[in-house]
Amino acid sequence: MKSKAYNQTHLLIFLFIIFCLTKLTVVKHLPLINDEAYTLTISRYFSLSYFDHPPFMMWISYCLHLLEVFQLHIFRAPFIGFGLLTSFFLYKITSTFYSKQAGTVAAILYFISPFFFFSGGLFIVPDASLNFSVAGATYIAIRLIFNKEDNIYLWLSLGLLLSIAFLSKYQAYLFGITLFIAFVIWRRNVLFTVNFYISVLISILGLLPVFLWNMENNFDSFNFHGNRSSFGFDLIHIINSIFAQLFLLLPTTGFLVIKSLLKKKNFITKDEKFLILLSLPTIIIFNILILFSDNSFAHWSMVGWMLLIPVASNHLILMKSYKHHLITLKVASVFLIIVMISSILIHAKTGFITRSFDQKIPRWDNTRELLDWGHIADILTKTLQKKELESLATLNWYDSGQLTASFYYNYRVGVIGPNGNHFKYIDLTKRNFTTLIDVQLIHSNEHGDLSEKILPYNYYITNKVDIPFYRGLRQYGIISVISIEKIQ
Repeated sequence: MKSKAYNQTHLLIFLFIIFCLTKLTVVKHLPLINDEAYTLTISRYFSLSYFDHPPFMMWISYCLHLLEVFQLHIFRAPFIGFGLLTSFFLYKITSTFYSKQAGTVAAILYFISPFFFFSGGLFIVPDASLNFSVAGATYIAIRLIFNKEDNIYLWLSLGLLLSIAFLSKYQAYLFGITLFIAFVIWRRNVLFTVNFYISVLISILGLLPVFLWNMENNFDSFNFHGNRSSFGFDLIHIINSIFAQLFLLLPTTGFLVIKSLLKKKNFITKDEKFLILLSLPTIIIFNILILFSDNSFAHWSMVGWMLLIPVASNHLILMKSYKHHLITLKVASVFLIIVMISSILIHAKTGFITRSFDQKIPRWDNTRELLDWGHIADILTKTLQKKELESLATLNWYDSGQLTASFYYNYRVGVIGPNGNHFKYIDLTKRNFTTLIDVQLIHSNEHGDLSEKILPYNYYITNKVDIPFYRGLRQYGIISVISIEKIQ
């Protein structure tokens, strides 16, 4: 028995070393995505909270900015750490409920999921710290509820992890409610103890910065997310969102989750009921939002799916028929996704997939998210004078974030118009901009009269110069450099 446990421990250590080395290998080859560029830009300005998300992710980046860090892989390092810790907590949850073998499978299933690999443990986005804190809080709660442990350090850890979750993303609020219900159902006697109140008090500290900031800013964050519902039924969007969730999780993992939930109620254990209680409300509620809004995203429910990975891993271990077929299919799907992502990254730089098209690049060939903004920044640096570079603006938060990051924060790029997100809360909006940058793909449908877009914000156009930029050897887009003046 000791030898088996020894080997299992070494296997786990080996797996986590592989996980870490894999992330460190790919981190330098992935371009800065829009959300990351925006986060790194607005996090240079400390705030109690931020327009889009609670502040934890931005606070981490703010601290690295204070150290004058510029390397992207260093900014991503904490999020890689969150991903590895999430895998460890899923291992512990699954080992506690089922077996160490199932726990190892759970850690692997989390790691190979496209969403959890990137957004859950590599990109500078709030899902990484959310998943880490939710998985950690779930494991601590298992020890408090089912193992009936009552150590003060466990209660302190639970409060701290919930606080981090509340500071990470708004989905954590729903998790906090369901976790409280779990205590009511399975360990009601601790609800009136000093330790429970201490844990609750610590967790509330994670809510305070968000609520204080929103109180000072007319609850803009809550209004923004509340207004996302368009109350329109879009069947195509619904179907795409469901398939997207399966892709983000991996279809084979999704199959295991769904199949394990469809077994008879008599065979669902108390442990599984606990995980279902914590996960299903998030999955159901955010999929209902998808039904009523075409401005919703599939990844909103992913933290719920994450909590069902232990159930899926145990189901895989216990499978008697077609287990090897499913494992083969899973390996093949992982390989296929690696090929797909690698091809997209190469295509974003070279355009090799559509190189054989004669004249026109097709509309589906849209790799704007993966544009080389460093190249665009170089073009602007050579084209514009320093005075113009010091007074740049775009029409949206993602272009301004990308340009600011590509200028290595030497020039602060503001936003003109309604798509500024947190840019409107920092001092960039108080400046008079003289140069507007509009980057469009040559087949974009968004080309329009820019003068009409900026006129409501008291600007008018005095001159416009279009500069082509290329992907590989073919023109892929246009950089419009527009001289503007403020209406007096």
